[in-house]
Amino acid sequence: MYEIADTFIPAGDRNALPLERAKLGLVVDEGLRLLRGAIETVVTSLNRNATVEFEPADLVWAEVGARVMVNGREIGQAGVFSEAIRRKLDFKDLTPCGAEIDFEELMSLKAGAIKIRPIPRFPAIERDLSIVVPEETRWADIAKAVQAGAPAELEDVQFVDIYRGKGIAPGSKSLTLSLRFRDEDGTLTHETVDAYQAAILASLKTAVGAELRT
Repeated sequence: MYEIADTFIPAGDRNALPLERAKLGLVVDEGLRLLRGAIETVVTSLNRNATVEFEPADLVWAEVGARVMVNGREIGQAGVFSEAIRRKLDFKDLTPCGAEIDFEELMSLKAGAIKIRPIPRFPAIERDLSIVVPEETRWADIAKAVQAGAPAELEDVQFVDIYRGKGIAPGSKSLTLSLRFRDEDGTLTHETVDAYQAAILASLKTAVGAELRT
């Protein structure tokens, strides 16, 4: 679901008129992967050379949040709605995600000459890692811990899912991350990636008290 509408931001001077900005709002109920894909599709349809990145961030309205960066510039925010918002809107068992993109920033992207990126010579290995952490643990801290324990071969890390319920102790939550590894100089073995994943898990355990969900 999407909508383009004007938003009004209070100005610094209480006597001044609020700042008016057009925003693109997106909401999906199938996780951050789908939301990320939708945002990337919108951006690259305007500029095929644009680089879209999602930087972990603490957002008031999101349990797992990120800044939407295009070519190094922030154009919006995205994330999983907080539990308080899900309860208020009666989402029940759904895990809805949303994004707000500055429409003027989006439309300012200018299409240039098409650049062809080389196809990687060696395949990537993807792993899903499910961990249990204290309820108050922030996604930004988890992402930071992953990077602290990650090798240079970690190409990407993405939030996949969050779970509370049977098998998870009260006061805790389970998060699933997707890790993608690639060596530009050779083919990775599963044994090597096992060691990389173990190092990342050790970093998560030290930084945020994470435990592997089995």
